[in-house]
Amino acid sequence: MTSDLTSHQLTAGRPPIPIDYHPIEGPAQHLLVSGEQLHANACLYCGTDQQQLHTAGHAYTHSGGLAWVVVACAAHLALGRAEVAQSAAAAAEAARPAGVDESVRPTVTAEPPGGVTAQQ
Repeated sequence: MTSDLTSHQLTAGRPPIPIDYHPIEGPAQHLLVSGEQLHANACLYCGTDQQQLHTAGHAYTHSGGLAWVVVACAAHLALGRAEVAQSAAAAAEAARPAGVDESVRPTVTAEPPGGVTAQQ
């Protein structure tokens, strides 16, 4: 007896797999993915397998210590990098002391202390 179901249809009913995702850039994330996403057969973010896929990082399942290479479509890979850049900018903004105006810089003069110069 043969089945007319594709492998995608067979795995569609399976529960999602929890992973610790370590992207190439940025902090680790906890995600739920399908088997296709875990095995680098579909975009980690949208699940598509109809576009060219690029390495996006590594995933670790909670049942073992091995790393799986995971992939993303170009659009989601670019979005992931943009989010990393945005969060880095937000972290830099948060680290800046409150009330400091970066556009105002102190003026440094060459005048010695006491206002005395060498041409007296």
